Amino acid sequence: MRRAIWFAVILVPMLMCGGVSAAMADCREDHDAADQNVRRTRAGIEKLADGTDAAKCAAYRRYTAALGVQRSVIERCDSGSNRAQNVSAIDTGIAEYNKRAEVICRK
Repeated sequence: MRRAIWFAVILVPMLMCGGVSAAMADCREDHDAADQNVRRTRAGIEKLADGTDAAKCAAYRRYTAALGVQRSVIERCDSGSNRAQNVSAIDTGIAEYNKRAEVICRK
């Protein structure tokens, strides 16, 4: 329902004016896909709380890779005033999980 309202109120007038570009649609799709991948890989880490170090290592690496993709999407597509803050927050998350992976992956 929300999407239908959003589409009718925002997107239709923009389409009629030519304000929505293919790049904007691509960014939306890329953002959704990156967000889903981050959620999926984060859930994979949570499932491995009692897993082996090798499994945790792989999960951490998948998660940081997903964060990297999300970062590139935000860097490319976000034009808002919080862009730098959002990129920085992802960089912090990547650094944190890289440290965790470094400890776990050595074992």
